[in-house]
Order: sequence, then C-alpha cells, then structure tokens
Amino acid sequence: MGKKGQKSMRGQAELYQGEVKRQRSVMLTDSGLRGLDQLAADVGLSRSELVERIGRGLIQIQMPST
Repeated sequence: MGKKGQKSMRGQAELYQGEVKRQRSVMLTDSGLRGLDQLAADVGLSRSELVERIGRGLIQIQMPST
C-alpha cells in the first residue's frame, strides 16, 4: 500500500498483503469517467487506487435513498 499521506501514482506498484496490482479494463461512459476522476481528486487518490479501496471495502459507498 502507498505511504500514508502520499497519492498513489501511475507506474508505481501498489502492494496489498503481497498482492501486486495488475492492469485491468473497466468500461465507462465519458460522464462516468469524469465523475470517477472528480471523486478521486476529491479524496486525493488516483482513480485506480479509489476503485481498489472501494473493492476492498476500505471506502464505503452509500446508495441514494429511493
């Protein structure tokens, strides 16, 4: 995992309990990508690290009320 207080940057391998990140593919609309980029910027992470932390449950998401 990255050092506390440092942003995860492209080209730097991130380790999580011995696991190395690998390139994956996710399909998004342009609007979805802009939203993901804004969320990542808001929390000071790369989009990859934001998705990683969501997937690991380190960042909780809340569904809107219906």
